[in-house]
Amino acid sequence: MDKENLKVKVEALRANEAIANDALSNARTQRIRAEQELADAGKPVISESVAADLVDQLSEVFSDIVSNADVGDMSPEFGLSYNEIHLECLDMSNIGISDHDIQAVLEEFFAIEEDKDDDNS
Repeated sequence: MDKENLKVKVEALRANEAIANDALSNARTQRIRAEQELADAGKPVISESVAADLVDQLSEVFSDIVSNADVGDMSPEFGLSYNEIHLECLDMSNIGISDHDIQAVLEEFFAIEEDKDDDNS
């Protein structure tokens, strides 16, 4: 092949490569969308504003719990490094979170039904 034919061949291969890259990009986008749809399949659907309100209410519950926590229930662990004392861990596992408070918030947003027994025996 002469130089001109090779240039034409290179340009054609570049064009084919661009088309293949576009097709691959489209396939990747479709796969990602399908994976997200699969992950969301069967989940209850709520609007963004309801989700934001739910987050606000739950944040308020947890904020109240932490604000009203007794410091004696926390177990801080401190570390010492060169000329510095730092808090390594603050164990808050002894601070009780009321299931009732969380359920009350969820009941504001959802109609909660009892689980149906799927066992036919």
